[in-house]
Amino acid sequence: MRRMWGTWGVAMALLVSGCDAIDLSDITQRDAKTRVRPEPPGEHCEFGGDAVLTGLDKDRDGELDDAEVTATDYVCDPALPQVRTRARAEPHGAHCALGGQAVQSGLDRNANGQLDDAEVSLTDYVCATTVANVLLRVRPVLPGEKCPVGGQVSHAGHDANGNGLLEDEEISQEVYACNEPAPVLSRLRVLPAFTAPCDGDDRGGLMLEAGADLDGDAVLATSEIHATAYACGLEASDLKVYHDGEPPGPNCAQGGTRVDAIQDRDRDGELDAGGFAATVYVCQATRVHDGTYVVASPVDLVALEGVTHLRGELIISAPTLTDASLPSLAVIEGSFTAKGNASLRRLSLPSLRFVGGNVEVRSNARLDTLALGTTASKAILWVERSLIVEDNPMLPTLEGLAAVMPRDSISLRANNAMERPGLLPQVTVLQGSLVIEDHLRLDRTPFVNLSQVHGDVRITNNAAMLGPFGLENLTRVEGTLELRENTVMETLLPLARLGSVGALELIGNPQLKDTTGLERLSYAGRIHIQGNKELVSAGDMPMLEQITQDFSVKYNAKLQRVHHLPLLRSASAVVTVGNPVLTSLEGFSPLTRLTTLEALGNAALTSLGDLARLRELEVLSLQGNGALTDFGLPELARVSLSFVVVDNHKLPTCRATALLASVFKGDPVTGVNIDANDDTATCP
Repeated sequence: MRRMWGTWGVAMALLVSGCDAIDLSDITQRDAKTRVRPEPPGEHCEFGGDAVLTGLDKDRDGELDDAEVTATDYVCDPALPQVRTRARAEPHGAHCALGGQAVQSGLDRNANGQLDDAEVSLTDYVCATTVANVLLRVRPVLPGEKCPVGGQVSHAGHDANGNGLLEDEEISQEVYACNEPAPVLSRLRVLPAFTAPCDGDDRGGLMLEAGADLDGDAVLATSEIHATAYACGLEASDLKVYHDGEPPGPNCAQGGTRVDAIQDRDRDGELDAGGFAATVYVCQATRVHDGTYVVASPVDLVALEGVTHLRGELIISAPTLTDASLPSLAVIEGSFTAKGNASLRRLSLPSLRFVGGNVEVRSNARLDTLALGTTASKAILWVERSLIVEDNPMLPTLEGLAAVMPRDSISLRANNAMERPGLLPQVTVLQGSLVIEDHLRLDRTPFVNLSQVHGDVRITNNAAMLGPFGLENLTRVEGTLELRENTVMETLLPLARLGSVGALELIGNPQLKDTTGLERLSYAGRIHIQGNKELVSAGDMPMLEQITQDFSVKYNAKLQRVHHLPLLRSASAVVTVGNPVLTSLEGFSPLTRLTTLEALGNAALTSLGDLARLRELEVLSLQGNGALTDFGLPELARVSLSFVVVDNHKLPTCRATALLASVFKGDPVTGVNIDANDDTATCP
């Protein structure tokens, strides 16, 4: 209770104070003073309050000095309401992907000893995580400078005191994820015939794509696509697309937009009887974090769990991390790299649907589970650049990448536990290259729907691969198709649909006996076959019509013949070098013109008669063919640049000079070399 003191009360106190009391005639109202100072909680006031000091301003300086205080009264504050908390189970959902607790707090204003619903002023979500002893606390963020339309802030740290709550002093990472509501867009995209997932339909089909227009440009970008559906065998005019609100529920935890595509040819707004219908949902749960994010510890990983959209790169390089799971992350606008994680066993981003750069999973010594994107049928994880999976020695399969569709290139290298890699059915066309190399157990490729590669295809040093299995639908390689140093490769049959190749290189495959299997190859920029020690025959390309550069066979120890090229009409050069048992070049018999004919060091070759139709050359070079006795080129009429016949010990020199005289049209000083042939033989 407050006690009020007036001027008269002060005067009376002074009146009875003894012989030293001042004369009452000198006392005036202005001499009585009061001073108030804060009183901290303590002996006089349990919860603090004010100390009211009173007395007479004897020196009349206008202030009540400490020595002038004659009475002190205390005005105490009442007890404050207590802060109370309560915890409730939080299910899997928008606040906690893996579930957890909703920790509510507020003032117990009615002093009933508990926190009532109306008294809750703050809710923190303490979420379960995939990392032991690391806690995540999620708190809503009101609209403001950090998040213009609100969002949430995630705090993560080690539970140092083991009480199951994340205190402020335990926080070591903070991540803001801001809400970005946006209008929903949709579109129908035409799929060409025989394109996955309508690869069984010669009419092709349609892809329904829908997503939130996050950048506000009224165009649905690939990074904004949230959901897809397919309609095989239909045209755009067959479908009508409708948008409608979707309330919170099993399809969208916080609500969103329902997008329906229905077959409505008569345009009455109703689904045709027995017609096609598909529905996708775009949920309003986009939480965006700006900037590149580096996971260097388990705490960094946990703090990112509330983010659905990352505007930047994601780099996971944490030597102690054993399980990297981000169940909510859907979009990474930059590249995604998981590299050098020495302890990592599992890497899982099941909601991922777009990566704006590369996906690189490299040098993770213990990684045995890799899952990016959903395993749902026909789902796609768009990768704007390349997929790189290299040097993961414990990774057994790529089946967790079934949704991945990279635009540029794919590189698989030195994943030495991988035997049967699963299927990557979304990979149909690569703008870049495909590299599969340095595997100990891999016996096939996972690219069952791959039809075109605009760059190179390199399959090298795969110790268990009997053939390029998994490439049965490959029809075109614009760069080089290289099969090199595959220890047990013995067949090319999986390439039966290949029709065109920039270059074909078969090099150092010790078990390859022939080139049978290239049944539809009609065009090759060049063909180079070298160092296949068991190769007996080359050719076997019944549809091959054109080689714009050279067809060369070099250093194949058992090669006897180049044959079965019945439609070959055009080639620039034929080169045979160091094939000790080669006797037949029958496959080149259709040719009438070449730029270069070169035969070097073919010890068993006796004649070039298989090229009897040849009429014109720029360069003829025959060197070191120990059994060659005759040219066998009766139709040859012109050699325009170079005529070299050297070190063919059984070829009469006189035949060489006679042919030179009849066909050579070049400079005899710089363009002719006839030497070390059989000078003793005579010619008719």
